[in-house]
Amino acid sequence: MISEFGRNAAQTRKTKLCIRRLVKNFGDTEVLKALDLDVSDGEFLTLLGPSGSGKTTLLRIIAGFENATSGELRIGDTDLRSLTPSERQLGMVFQNYALFPHMTVADNVAYGLKVRKVRGAARGKRVNEMLEVVGLEHLRDRKPAQLSGGQQQRVALARALAYEPEILLMDEPLGALDRSLRLQMESEIKRVHRQVGTTVIYVTHDQEEALVLSDRVAIMNAGNFAGLDTPMRLFQDPPNSFVAKFFSDSNVFDAEISDGELRAFGQSARVESDLTGDVKLAARPGMTRIGDLPSHAPGFQLTGRVEEINLLGENEQVELSIPGTQGAVIRRPIGTGTGVSLGETVPVHLAAADVTVMAG
Repeated sequence: MISEFGRNAAQTRKTKLCIRRLVKNFGDTEVLKALDLDVSDGEFLTLLGPSGSGKTTLLRIIAGFENATSGELRIGDTDLRSLTPSERQLGMVFQNYALFPHMTVADNVAYGLKVRKVRGAARGKRVNEMLEVVGLEHLRDRKPAQLSGGQQQRVALARALAYEPEILLMDEPLGALDRSLRLQMESEIKRVHRQVGTTVIYVTHDQEEALVLSDRVAIMNAGNFAGLDTPMRLFQDPPNSFVAKFFSDSNVFDAEISDGELRAFGQSARVESDLTGDVKLAARPGMTRIGDLPSHAPGFQLTGRVEEINLLGENEQVELSIPGTQGAVIRRPIGTGTGVSLGETVPVHLAAADVTVMAG
């Protein structure tokens, strides 16, 4: 199901956070390059990218832990740059939880309320509400050391949401958890966001987390936004080869196009595209297939040598070397298609209907 946050979401919903021409330099190195971003009220936006892409630096600037070199950063009419981190009314969830070990679960959740001088019955009521939201009412009197990693993360989430922050910032919150627990916490975070409706900016390097959690994803590369859209659109219709490779593991090849005729591998096929000249052709691993191209289907026929075969859960991943290219990766359900062996030369095809044509 495609999220309600499409290409024009920021124009149809109230803007919560506005960033304009944001630059961050560390010495002579420009880490963030004149970024523009609008985050809508109630949106779950993920900053996704490889190490060094600038995603954590951007989050730290929003939080107030780093100062921007130049640019605008506003919530409504409030200029965040003039405010300390505590004055910005932002919630923060870290990878290491940052819970107070000497406090109970309830006291940890109450901490932000206490700092903001919420007293007595009002504070107790809000703590109870948040513990109910994250399903930890029965553990309110335990200390963090008596909790599992997932339970500690839920306490951190409840604490960050308790004082109703303008925006909840989450920095690689699931990075320390094993795969099974990460999957559980992804569902938990998604449920809590749906229930509470807080605006969330979430940092991760994990494409799967971004796909599962986000209304929109901002894919960062070398201090720029390489792509900004719904997860489904970025996955199915990437705007460039970096997004195609990083977000959907696509195989990317050089090609040329003119008047809708795509030429690659010494062959040609008709595609729907307004582009002209040198382009990139992308095909996701599940859309790159071993075998001959059906006679009735336009596309491209290649030959590859099997270099590696790996099992990935219910899928088999076949890595191929293809002359004149950087190779290709194919994923298919185990037990389907023609069996292959290491070192074997096999036919490979790309149906024209399954490829994406990009400018670069």
